Amino acid sequence: MSVHPQAQVLLDLMAKRPRVQPTDLPVAEYRTHVEKLSRPRTVPEVAEVKDIQLPGAAGPMRARIYNPTPDASAPQPALIYTHGGGWCLSSVESHDSICRALASQANIVVLSLDYRLAPEHAFPAGLEDCYAATQWICKHANELNLDPARLAVGGDSAGGNLTAATLLLTHERKGAPVAFQLLLYPSVHTLARNQSRQQFAEGFTLDKTLINWMFQSYVGSNNGTALTDPLISPLLAKDLSFMPPAFVLTASHDPLRDEGKAYAERLQQEGVKCFYKCYEGMLHGFLNHTYLLPLDVGKQAIADCARHLRNALHTTDGKL
Repeated sequence: MSVHPQAQVLLDLMAKRPRVQPTDLPVAEYRTHVEKLSRPRTVPEVAEVKDIQLPGAAGPMRARIYNPTPDASAPQPALIYTHGGGWCLSSVESHDSICRALASQANIVVLSLDYRLAPEHAFPAGLEDCYAATQWICKHANELNLDPARLAVGGDSAGGNLTAATLLLTHERKGAPVAFQLLLYPSVHTLARNQSRQQFAEGFTLDKTLINWMFQSYVGSNNGTALTDPLISPLLAKDLSFMPPAFVLTASHDPLRDEGKAYAERLQQEGVKCFYKCYEGMLHGFLNHTYLLPLDVGKQAIADCARHLRNALHTTDGKL
């Protein structure tokens, strides 16, 4: 299948602009450049949105809470969300619309984590922040009027990577478990060599040059062990059987498509309840693109994510 006509609009717009590579600007300026391009144009309504401070691995870190029912008396289900951006880019702001939509449509609280970014803070800084924040939320759920038995974790792209790695750390360190995981076109094998990496290496929203820069910035001085470390490439983990139920989605025209599919298949093979869907004609980051331009498939994908979150967190049997 070719690129969906609505997604092609974005590629056409990109083709009209000079392509700015991360090495063309200082990191801070490149982040600003990317944020301007990805700033949502539509913002779903949520009853309450506020920023709080949580304990990260190296001090306080910001999290943004989206609460569709702030006056609820009973503890609520929640999703702890980790934004993408190749471990180096993006923020709570760039993923504001996705979090608003998931909170509203799934009728759950969403907590979006503002973890430390590479290259200033290379691996495992961002991961340790995500782990520390997730564990604090799990252990202090009652203070936030959350139900500790109905907490999920999720993220897109590098945020999906950090989500999967956080679950690996949770198992390794015997941390508080979660009930569900939501992985959106996740990066789970950072140096993968597969068909989608080759087929979509150039000319799409995520190209080989950007992927390589992000990876090198993230691993920093750990480059020698990065090839085999499952905390960097969760697909390389020897055991995934302990993972919570999952919904994994990918995009057909995305270099990360095949590794996301392989990860979902690993989960299924090891007995984890996992639903997988590849959205045809879509590009990497298409959930964000849904709030930049009309994208019907993106709206459907958001609705699918919300449905899986509702089924996992609003029912007692966790059916997918």
